[in-house]
Amino acid sequence: MVRLYVATQKPLDISAIENYVPLTVGKAEPGGAFNDATGDSISERNRFYCELTGHYWIWKNDRQSDIVGLMQYRRFLWLNRAPRMICRKEFASLADCRELLDTRQLSTLLDNQDIILPRPYAFSRDTLETQFCRFHRRENFTLLLDAIRKTHPEFLKSVEKTFNRRTAYLANLLIARKETFDEYSRRLFDVLFEVERRIDLNDQNARMLGYMGERFLNLYVDHNRLRVKEMPLIFISNAEKLETSRIDLRYIKRRYFPALLTIEQTMRNA
Repeated sequence: MVRLYVATQKPLDISAIENYVPLTVGKAEPGGAFNDATGDSISERNRFYCELTGHYWIWKNDRQSDIVGLMQYRRFLWLNRAPRMICRKEFASLADCRELLDTRQLSTLLDNQDIILPRPYAFSRDTLETQFCRFHRRENFTLLLDAIRKTHPEFLKSVEKTFNRRTAYLANLLIARKETFDEYSRRLFDVLFEVERRIDLNDQNARMLGYMGERFLNLYVDHNRLRVKEMPLIFISNAEKLETSRIDLRYIKRRYFPALLTIEQTMRNA
Protein backbone atom coordinates (compact mmCIF):
# COMPACT_ATOMS: atom_id res chain seq x y z
CA MET A 1 0.00 0.00 0.00
CA VAL A 2 1.17 3.51 -0.87
CA ARG A 3 -0.02 6.37 1.29
CA LEU A 4 1.27 9.93 0.91
CA TYR A 5 0.09 12.14 3.74
CA VAL A 6 -0.53 15.83 3.12
CA ALA A 7 -0.03 17.89 6.29
CA THR A 8 -2.68 20.58 6.60
CA GLN A 9 -4.40 22.76 9.17
CA LYS A 10 -7.23 23.60 6.78
CA PRO A 11 -9.94 21.48 5.13
CA LEU A 12 -8.38 19.76 2.13
CA ASP A 13 -10.17 17.59 -0.42
CA ILE A 14 -7.57 15.54 -2.23
CA SER A 15 -9.70 12.43 -2.75
CA ALA A 16 -9.48 12.72 -6.55
CA ILE A 17 -5.74 11.96 -6.48
CA GLU A 18 -5.03 8.33 -5.73
CA ASN A 19 -2.87 7.44 -2.70
CA TYR A 20 -2.86 10.97 -1.22
CA VAL A 21 -4.67 11.61 2.06
CA PRO A 22 -4.95 14.79 4.17
CA LEU A 23 -3.38 14.63 7.62
CA THR A 24 -4.65 17.34 9.96
CA VAL A 25 -1.78 18.55 12.13
CA GLY A 26 -1.54 20.70 15.23
CA LYS A 27 -5.19 20.50 16.27
CA ALA A 28 -6.22 19.92 19.89
CA GLU A 29 -9.42 18.11 18.86
CA PRO A 30 -9.52 15.22 16.36
CA GLY A 31 -11.11 15.87 13.00
CA GLY A 32 -10.98 14.29 9.56
CA ALA A 33 -10.02 10.75 8.60
CA PHE A 34 -6.40 11.20 9.68
CA ASN A 35 -5.45 13.56 12.47
CA ASP A 36 -2.15 13.79 14.31
CA ALA A 37 -3.97 14.40 17.60
CA THR A 38 -5.06 10.74 17.67
CA GLY A 39 -3.15 7.65 18.74
CA ASP A 40 0.50 8.10 19.70
CA SER A 41 0.83 11.84 19.15
CA ILE A 42 2.84 15.00 19.76
CA SER A 43 0.24 17.21 18.07
CA GLU A 44 0.17 19.71 20.96
CA ARG A 45 3.80 20.60 20.18
CA ASN A 46 3.10 21.54 16.55
CA ARG A 47 4.05 25.14 17.28
CA PHE A 48 7.66 24.03 17.66
CA TYR A 49 7.78 20.91 15.46
CA CYS A 50 5.67 22.22 12.53
CA GLU A 51 4.88 19.45 10.02
CA LEU A 52 7.04 17.02 12.00
CA THR A 53 4.13 16.35 14.36
CA GLY A 54 2.54 14.75 11.30
CA HIS A 55 5.77 12.89 10.55
CA TYR A 56 5.77 11.51 14.11
CA TRP A 57 2.15 10.40 13.74
CA ILE A 58 2.89 8.51 10.51
CA TRP A 59 5.85 6.77 12.14
CA LYS A 60 3.93 5.67 15.21
CA ASN A 61 0.46 4.99 13.81
CA ASP A 62 0.69 3.77 10.21
CA ARG A 63 1.16 0.01 10.43
CA GLN A 64 -0.33 -0.85 7.05
CA SER A 65 1.53 1.08 4.36
CA ASP A 66 4.52 -0.24 2.45
CA ILE A 67 5.50 3.20 1.11
CA VAL A 68 4.77 6.44 2.96
CA GLY A 69 5.47 10.09 2.37
CA LEU A 70 4.92 13.49 3.90
CA MET A 71 3.80 16.41 1.74
CA GLN A 72 2.36 19.78 2.74
CA TYR A 73 -0.90 21.27 1.54
CA ARG A 74 0.98 23.68 -0.72
CA ARG A 75 4.12 21.62 -1.34
CA PHE A 76 4.33 18.34 -3.21
CA LEU A 77 6.98 16.33 -5.00
CA TRP A 78 6.79 16.13 -8.80
CA LEU A 79 6.70 12.36 -9.34
CA ASN A 80 5.62 11.79 -12.93
CA ARG A 81 7.70 12.88 -15.95
CA ALA A 82 9.76 15.31 -13.87
CA PRO A 83 11.90 17.69 -15.97
CA ARG A 84 15.63 17.67 -15.38
CA MET A 85 16.37 21.37 -15.14
CA ILE A 86 13.55 22.56 -12.88
CA CYS A 87 14.04 22.77 -9.13
CA ARG A 88 10.64 24.26 -8.31
CA LYS A 89 7.48 25.13 -10.21
CA GLU A 90 4.31 26.89 -9.12
CA PHE A 91 0.79 25.87 -10.08
CA ALA A 92 -2.47 27.64 -9.30
CA SER A 93 -4.24 24.51 -8.04
CA LEU A 94 -3.85 20.77 -7.56
CA ALA A 95 -6.08 20.24 -10.61
CA ASP A 96 -3.41 21.89 -12.77
CA CYS A 97 -0.73 19.37 -11.77
CA ARG A 98 -2.73 16.26 -10.93
CA GLU A 99 -0.95 14.02 -13.44
CA LEU A 100 2.44 15.11 -12.12
CA LEU A 101 1.56 13.64 -8.71
CA ASP A 102 0.88 10.17 -10.13
CA THR A 103 2.33 7.51 -7.80
CA ARG A 104 2.33 4.48 -10.11
CA GLN A 105 6.12 4.59 -10.56
CA LEU A 106 6.94 4.94 -6.87
CA SER A 107 7.62 1.28 -6.20
CA THR A 108 9.94 1.08 -9.21
CA LEU A 109 11.76 4.25 -8.18
CA LEU A 110 12.31 2.91 -4.67
CA ASP A 111 13.68 -0.37 -5.98
CA ASN A 112 16.82 1.56 -6.93
CA GLN A 113 16.71 4.46 -4.47
CA ASP A 114 16.33 4.69 -0.71
CA ILE A 115 14.45 7.96 -0.45
CA ILE A 116 12.79 10.61 -2.61
CA LEU A 117 13.46 14.24 -1.67
CA PRO A 118 12.93 17.68 -3.20
CA ARG A 119 15.82 18.91 -5.29
CA PRO A 120 18.23 20.73 -2.97
CA TYR A 121 18.07 24.45 -2.32
CA ALA A 122 21.34 26.26 -3.11
CA PHE A 123 22.48 28.99 -0.71
CA SER A 124 24.10 31.94 -2.42
CA ARG A 125 26.77 32.59 0.21
CA ASP A 126 26.05 30.38 3.20
CA THR A 127 26.68 26.83 4.31
CA LEU A 128 24.03 24.86 6.20
CA GLU A 129 25.71 25.86 9.44
CA THR A 130 26.19 29.57 8.77
CA GLN A 131 22.69 29.98 7.32
CA PHE A 132 21.14 28.36 10.38
CA CYS A 133 23.25 30.42 12.79
CA ARG A 134 22.48 33.72 11.07
CA PHE A 135 18.73 33.27 11.33
CA HIS A 136 18.23 30.88 14.25
CA ARG A 137 21.10 31.72 16.63
CA ARG A 138 24.41 30.00 17.16
CA GLU A 139 23.46 28.64 20.57
CA ASN A 140 20.58 26.66 19.05
CA PHE A 141 22.94 25.09 16.51
CA THR A 142 25.20 24.13 19.39
CA LEU A 143 22.23 22.53 21.16
CA LEU A 144 21.54 20.48 18.04
CA LEU A 145 25.13 19.25 17.92
CA ASP A 146 25.07 18.46 21.63
CA ALA A 147 21.87 16.44 21.20
CA ILE A 148 23.42 14.49 18.32
CA ARG A 149 26.52 13.86 20.44
CA LYS A 150 24.35 12.57 23.31
CA THR A 151 21.94 10.37 21.33
CA HIS A 152 23.80 9.29 18.19
CA PRO A 153 27.50 10.14 18.43
CA GLU A 154 28.19 7.99 15.38
CA PHE A 155 26.83 10.84 13.25
CA LEU A 156 29.49 13.30 14.44
CA LYS A 157 32.03 12.11 11.88
CA SER A 158 29.69 13.33 9.12
CA VAL A 159 28.86 16.69 10.69
CA GLU A 160 31.66 18.68 9.07
CA LYS A 161 30.90 17.42 5.58
CA THR A 162 27.17 18.00 5.83
CA PHE A 163 27.07 21.36 7.56
CA ASN A 164 29.77 22.85 5.31
CA ARG A 165 27.65 22.16 2.23
CA ARG A 166 26.04 25.05 0.33
CA THR A 167 22.99 23.04 -0.66
CA ALA A 168 20.23 21.60 1.50
CA TYR A 169 17.13 19.45 1.37
CA LEU A 170 14.46 21.62 2.96
CA ALA A 171 10.77 21.55 3.93
CA ASN A 172 10.81 18.07 5.58
CA LEU A 173 9.20 16.51 2.50
CA LEU A 174 10.12 12.90 1.76
CA ILE A 175 8.91 9.56 0.42
CA ALA A 176 10.40 6.18 1.36
CA ARG A 177 9.55 2.60 2.07
CA LYS A 178 8.06 2.37 5.55
CA GLU A 179 11.04 0.54 7.07
CA THR A 180 13.41 3.27 5.80
CA PHE A 181 11.02 5.96 7.05
CA ASP A 182 10.86 4.30 10.48
CA GLU A 183 14.63 3.97 10.83
CA TYR A 184 15.08 7.66 10.02
CA SER A 185 12.20 8.67 12.29
CA ARG A 186 13.62 6.87 15.31
CA ARG A 187 16.91 8.74 15.06
CA LEU A 188 15.27 12.05 14.15
CA PHE A 189 13.09 12.11 17.25
CA ASP A 190 15.85 10.78 19.48
CA VAL A 191 17.73 13.94 18.57
CA LEU A 192 14.83 16.39 18.62
CA PHE A 193 13.44 15.16 21.94
CA GLU A 194 16.91 15.61 23.44
CA VAL A 195 17.01 19.16 22.07
CA GLU A 196 13.56 19.77 23.55
CA ARG A 197 14.85 18.81 26.98
CA ARG A 198 17.60 21.41 26.70
CA ILE A 199 16.04 24.36 24.87
CA ASP A 200 13.81 27.17 26.11
CA LEU A 201 10.74 26.75 23.91
CA ASN A 202 9.34 30.26 23.75
CA ASP A 203 8.01 32.58 21.05
CA GLN A 204 11.53 33.24 19.81
CA ASN A 205 12.02 29.52 19.23
CA ALA A 206 8.69 28.77 17.53
CA ARG A 207 9.26 26.31 14.66
CA MET A 208 12.80 25.71 15.88
CA LEU A 209 12.54 21.93 16.11
CA GLY A 210 11.10 21.85 12.60
CA TYR A 211 14.10 23.81 11.31
CA MET A 212 16.46 21.47 13.15
CA GLY A 213 14.69 18.49 11.61
CA GLU A 214 15.48 19.83 8.15
CA ARG A 215 19.18 19.97 9.01
CA PHE A 216 19.21 16.54 10.59
CA LEU A 217 17.67 15.01 7.47
CA ASN A 218 20.67 16.21 5.47
CA LEU A 219 23.06 14.74 8.04
CA TYR A 220 21.19 11.43 8.10
CA VAL A 221 21.26 11.12 4.31
CA ASP A 222 24.99 11.88 4.15
CA HIS A 223 26.00 9.67 7.04
CA ASN A 224 24.06 6.65 5.81
CA ARG A 225 24.93 7.29 2.17
CA LEU A 226 21.32 6.98 1.18
CA ARG A 227 20.56 6.73 -2.50
CA VAL A 228 18.45 9.83 -3.15
CA LYS A 229 16.07 10.43 -6.01
CA GLU A 230 15.71 14.20 -6.26
CA MET A 231 12.45 15.55 -7.64
CA PRO A 232 11.25 19.10 -8.34
CA LEU A 233 9.12 20.81 -5.72
CA ILE A 234 5.58 21.71 -6.73
CA PHE A 235 4.17 24.78 -4.99
CA ILE A 236 0.38 25.28 -5.02
CA SER A 237 -0.41 28.98 -4.86
CA ASN A 238 -3.46 30.46 -3.20
CA ALA A 239 -6.02 30.82 -5.98
CA GLU A 240 -7.79 33.57 -4.03
CA LYS A 241 -4.75 35.78 -4.38
CA LEU A 242 -3.80 37.34 -7.70
CA GLU A 243 -0.12 38.07 -7.06
CA THR A 244 0.85 34.46 -6.47
CA SER A 245 4.50 34.82 -7.46
CA ARG A 246 4.92 37.73 -5.07
CA ILE A 247 3.28 35.80 -2.22
CA ASP A 248 5.65 32.91 -2.79
CA LEU A 249 8.68 35.20 -2.92
CA ARG A 250 7.76 36.76 0.41
CA TYR A 251 7.38 33.30 1.95
CA ILE A 252 10.86 32.32 0.81
CA LYS A 253 12.31 35.57 2.15
CA ARG A 254 10.43 35.29 5.45
CA ARG A 255 11.47 31.71 6.13
CA TYR A 256 15.03 31.67 4.84
CA PHE A 257 16.16 35.28 4.37
CA PRO A 258 14.28 37.45 6.88
CA ALA A 259 17.05 40.07 6.78
CA LEU A 260 16.01 40.89 3.19
CA LEU A 261 12.53 41.87 4.35
CA THR A 262 14.03 44.27 6.88
CA ILE A 263 16.23 45.87 4.23
CA GLU A 264 13.31 46.21 1.76
CA GLN A 265 11.10 47.77 4.43
CA THR A 266 13.85 50.25 5.33
CA MET A 267 14.25 51.25 1.68
CA ARG A 268 10.50 51.74 1.23
CA ASN A 269 10.37 53.97 4.33
CA ALA A 270 13.41 56.02 3.30
